[in-house]
Amino acid sequence: MPINLQGKSSERTDNIQLPDGTIYEVKNAQAGWATNLVSGTDSVHIPPGAVISSDGTIDMKGQKPTTVPGNGKGLFGRNLQDDSADTSSGRKLQSGTRTVLAVRVILNDGSYNFASQSGLSNDVFGNGVDPYNLKSHYASCSYNQLIFDKASDRSMTSIPNDGTTAISSGVVDIKVDLNVAAGDSTVRNAVTAKLNSVFGVSNPDQLANHVMYCLPSGVMSGIAYAYVNSWNSVYSNEWCNYLSSQMHEIGHNLGYAHSNEGGIAYNDQVGMMGYSYGSDDSPVMCFNAAKSWQSKWYSSKSIVVDPSAGGCFEENLYGISDYGNAASSKVLVKIDDASATDYYVAFNRMIGINSGTQEAGNQVTIVKAGGEGNSYAESDLVAKLGVGGSWSSVIDGKNMIVTVVSIDTSASPAYARVRISENGASCGPPVPTLPPTPRPTNSPTVPQPPTFKPTPKPTNLFVPTGLTLVAAVESATDQVVQKILANEVMAPPCFLV
Repeated sequence: MPINLQGKSSERTDNIQLPDGTIYEVKNAQAGWATNLVSGTDSVHIPPGAVISSDGTIDMKGQKPTTVPGNGKGLFGRNLQDDSADTSSGRKLQSGTRTVLAVRVILNDGSYNFASQSGLSNDVFGNGVDPYNLKSHYASCSYNQLIFDKASDRSMTSIPNDGTTAISSGVVDIKVDLNVAAGDSTVRNAVTAKLNSVFGVSNPDQLANHVMYCLPSGVMSGIAYAYVNSWNSVYSNEWCNYLSSQMHEIGHNLGYAHSNEGGIAYNDQVGMMGYSYGSDDSPVMCFNAAKSWQSKWYSSKSIVVDPSAGGCFEENLYGISDYGNAASSKVLVKIDDASATDYYVAFNRMIGINSGTQEAGNQVTIVKAGGEGNSYAESDLVAKLGVGGSWSSVIDGKNMIVTVVSIDTSASPAYARVRISENGASCGPPVPTLPPTPRPTNSPTVPQPPTFKPTPKPTNLFVPTGLTLVAAVESATDQVVQKILANEVMAPPCFLV
């Protein structure tokens, strides 16, 4: 069951990563200094007089760091999960093959102890032993468009003889000379420095695209956190092994924000960016409609409804579990608003890769999110609809109504018949406004000669230079639109805690 976060909000902090990969939380900076910065993309210059402390903070002494956009090595946001909780432009993180390294952290008076090296490797990568894990479920949800592989085996360049090991099967043990009471920020940066030292790298992201720090119990107050569009995620002991916390925190690394409901952080339990659950192999579910749109995994069966252009949708909507079924057509609908905040509609089919969804199973869900569906933005679950259910909102000045006409879970594949239209009107052809043409008059009883000679065969059409046929213009416009839609660009990534 999820750890209860109701009534609590997620916490986000601004952090600066130094070139060696150590990360420091920014304190006492001039208000609003990070408002327009992009996590994981923009860099900053630390002003003179700022104090960097061993506790993992940088005290700006009221000053404002200056920014250098675009090289991806400076500013990171961190999203924190409460200890009572289960817990873009330019970098396309949600597809391709990415490597992962899991770090078992050893301190003077405590160690990560939930699983052996081989056990942790199984829980992250499966290895033919564990049925549901980080690697297998991202592969399943993405239809093999995003694959997580083990970091390459690697020997140490210097051997400290303190329990630190070489990298094997995507896992490593790292010993640092600190106690549990030092806290996660201090321990985290010490682990980063030790990785750099024993493997001869300048930053842990040279060892893997994603590095998971598995801390001993008691080091941190929460269960896990991660940096948005970053390489780093941090877990308290057993939470390093649990499917949902792995999917959630690496999701932050990929640029996904939290999924909320009714203004309550994490309360959208449709997918993995809400609560996390204390279970090794469950729940088996993917992501809500907004994150699914952001992933671009289902683009070939997604559609945009634009209210300002009279957009209307009345079709069968299938679950993402049936995306790979040739009989399915649409699985995601975006209701596009002129602002950056839009609505995303999906049929939350409770089967297969999404069989363990914790909320709104076999219902139609509507999720509101910013970022145009391309970049980091928290989402809000605004409606869960069964047969006959409807939801309405004024979008682009139009009263748009989403109606669930029917749901058939006995069909193969199952579907929900959904109508999205202004005022709930049918999306069929318009009713003609003119009366029918009267019947023709009777033909003459006496044959009559033709009034005119037949029209001669037309000469070739001549189009003067500089003019273009209207039909040709329409055709060219259609092609351009299709090409633009097929080449949408992801917004820059950011870091979450």
